Amino acid sequence: MTDTATHLSLDNYADLLALAEVVRATARCSACGADSAPVRTDALWVLHDRTDASLSAPRLLCARHAAQWSRTGIHPSWR
Repeated sequence: MTDTATHLSLDNYADLLALAEVVRATARCSACGADSAPVRTDALWVLHDRTDASLSAPRLLCARHAAQWSRTGIHPSWR
């Protein structure tokens, strides 16, 4: 996990939940939308983008959308 204001980071959601001693089996990808099927937490990534104030809130991304963000730097829902 990156903890500087000038960096972006992706953290595994299940790992963060485990550190907080929270048990949760599924959640939804922010990019897939509210109507999408829940995804296992070990397949979700928390995107921290501190380079833009409008994107400062962490977002959950499925593996497909996290990979897309890693390649392009653009979140699918920002287009």
